[in-house]
Amino acid sequence: MFNAHPLLLLVPLLFLQSRDREGADVPRFEVAALKAHQAISSERRDNESIDSVPGRLTIRNASLSSCLKWAYEIRDYQISGPAWLQTEKYDVDAKASGPAPLKQLRAMLQTLLAERLNLTVHREARDLPEYALVAVKSGPKLHKADADGNTSINVNNGSFVFHHISMPEFAANLSTFTQVDRPVLDRTGIDGVFDFSMQFGATADEMKRAFIAGDGPSIFTVIQEQLGLRLEAQKGPVEMLIIDHAEKTPLDN
Repeated sequence: MFNAHPLLLLVPLLFLQSRDREGADVPRFEVAALKAHQAISSERRDNESIDSVPGRLTIRNASLSSCLKWAYEIRDYQISGPAWLQTEKYDVDAKASGPAPLKQLRAMLQTLLAERLNLTVHREARDLPEYALVAVKSGPKLHKADADGNTSINVNNGSFVFHHISMPEFAANLSTFTQVDRPVLDRTGIDGVFDFSMQFGATADEMKRAFIAGDGPSIFTVIQEQLGLRLEAQKGPVEMLIIDHAEKTPLDN
């Protein structure tokens, strides 16, 4: 399941900044604690959570892999590193000096991980399996959206409802579906923004069963039959985040 991507508001950069060794501005939290997670009890499994509001970030029982995915806006298959990235769990309590937007909170978490876990990374492209989003021969079934409007993705009973969505945005969101095991790239050649929906059931419970138990139409079927689009398996370059170094134990806060 995925959440809508809200438009980021342009607000003053009130978060604390300092400079790295090359002299570039590096966003930092004003106050931040990063600690190894301590389980409540051996018989109870704590839930993983990453919650943010403007200017504040709270993480509980999250693996370093989950933190990296949130900070860099990537998925599991885009991270290459040691296996413990999935198993070591951390808590973070961090506050900016003002109402920093989500984009800046992500950048500040990148800085925090680098400083407290001696994390160093680099990016590179690797050929990996992917899906190309294309139109079927009979053509797409999409409703052109009004020129003026807000982008939104909502759940209504057993459907995902998309408003004012372009095909590149739709492809990016498809990459977040649990049924989709590889990145999706827009190859439709369709310009503009559209309103449409994908129905997986008559109710939210039916949609949930379709995703969790596979008891219902697959996303591949829904896209083709309801939208006139198709996911074609192929191979292509995918940007990866390569973990060069990271410490399991955080430095003192």
